[in-house]
Amino acid sequence: MAETETEESPTEARQLRRALKEIRREGWKVAAIYAVVDAALATLLVNLLVTFLDGVPGLPNRLPIPDAILRVLREAAGIQPAEPTVSSAAVVGVVVGLLVAIVDVAWRVRRPLVEQFESANPALRESLRTARDAVRADRESRMARRLYERVLADLRESSSIGLIDLRRIGVSVLLITVVSFATIQLAVVDISLAGLGGQPDAAPDGGTDSDYSGLQDGSSILGEPEDVPEGEDELDTTIDTSGSGGGGAGNGSATAYENSGFGGADSIESQRAGYTESEQLEDAELIREYNLRIREETDDE
Repeated sequence: MAETETEESPTEARQLRRALKEIRREGWKVAAIYAVVDAALATLLVNLLVTFLDGVPGLPNRLPIPDAILRVLREAAGIQPAEPTVSSAAVVGVVVGLLVAIVDVAWRVRRPLVEQFESANPALRESLRTARDAVRADRESRMARRLYERVLADLRESSSIGLIDLRRIGVSVLLITVVSFATIQLAVVDISLAGLGGQPDAAPDGGTDSDYSGLQDGSSILGEPEDVPEGEDELDTTIDTSGSGGGGAGNGSATAYENSGFGGADSIESQRAGYTESEQLEDAELIREYNLRIREETDDE
């Protein structure tokens, strides 16, 4: 019966081994948190420095994205970049950030993670170390089991938050925010100087307003005046001789010019100018009276 209970339910030593594994896992998580924060700060600092120095010597300003990465972005995330290139400053920053992350993790785990947990929880230091040595020696005595039980109970009330220096993390996050804002401002200034009015006073011909010297002579633009040569091609024209009283559909009609063959493809609709009926009568009387007076003066002479 005792053997069945031992197989079904874990012993105190087995529970302690699992607790030690959990402690090591928490130590790796803390190391990863420090690595991510430090890598982000290093990436932004390098990116800001390279952007300020206007590139890296020996590298172009933009580098092509490898086809493998483009394929992963397109197939896995459904992202198709409009321009398959990336800034060289960003690439250098990411490379430096990855190196910082690797070095940071290696530096943090150089010391045994259980010992780091013991330092963060001084109340458990002696008992946890003793229990860890007893587990390594596979001790299953009554005193060892009581030690395991007490250490397990203390571990349930402990926390791994002591492994994180919250003040240091807070300062790093603040620096990341400041550097990010500075990088954005530097990029905006660079764009403004490059293409959004870096030289607002520039003239179309490449000069500036300081080159303006007043109005110039019109001949420098239009050229010297000269006589236009007369045309040599003779063109036929049609003149209406029927007078205003002609009512036929001949050359004096509204469509005479259109039917003459001189209208081009872009010719417009024409219409003869004329008088209303009352105006024609009035003009006729005036002309008749004028002719009669001229004749009377001629006869008198």
